[in-house]
Amino acid sequence: MTYTAAASRASESTHPSEIAKLAGPVAAEAGCVLYEVQWRGGTLVVLASAAGGNAIGVDALSQLSRRLSAALDAADMIDGRYVLEVSSPGLERSLHRPEHFSGAVGERAVIRTNGPLRQRIVGEILSADSAAVSICIEEMSAHPSGHSEAQPAVGQKLSVPFGDIAKARTTFEWGSQPRRGSGSGNAPRAQRGQTPRQTSREGQRR
Repeated sequence: MTYTAAASRASESTHPSEIAKLAGPVAAEAGCVLYEVQWRGGTLVVLASAAGGNAIGVDALSQLSRRLSAALDAADMIDGRYVLEVSSPGLERSLHRPEHFSGAVGERAVIRTNGPLRQRIVGEILSADSAAVSICIEEMSAHPSGHSEAQPAVGQKLSVPFGDIAKARTTFEWGSQPRRGSGSGNAPRAQRGQTPRQTSREGQRR
């Protein structure tokens, strides 16, 4: 899809955190849990999972899309044209906040750390709190030359402070059974994090 200049400017008008304040209660009313709000060019992407740890389906996402579209129109908080996309986070999803990590306990994840070591850690998430995530190591990149710290062994538990994480996401091996509440949908479209509905909106200019 080709976006107009007005569509590209829409992402500059309202920060995702402000939209999340509106979208969170709307998602709760629809029986969903808001996962993340982000701009991708002129597309407002709203990711939501099911409440109570159940898998989210296309019908729930469609209902949320309708309610959120109406709420955004009523709030008149976005200038310019934009496309609203509502979908599930998917089986393989980015992890940014502590609640993302705690919601992924029991799942396999890839974590990349920042700083001089820049480690790549693969393993099962065991637990997470407000300070760090605990992971059972399956794979871990070697320290760069010049670093003499002992490497944790495969199978060991490693605690990674959130301040040390540059990027993290869950990873899914196709053919394995997804964990209940992993953010997948009942239908293939929802499982892949695709949206059942995209709505093009023209916001009123102020």
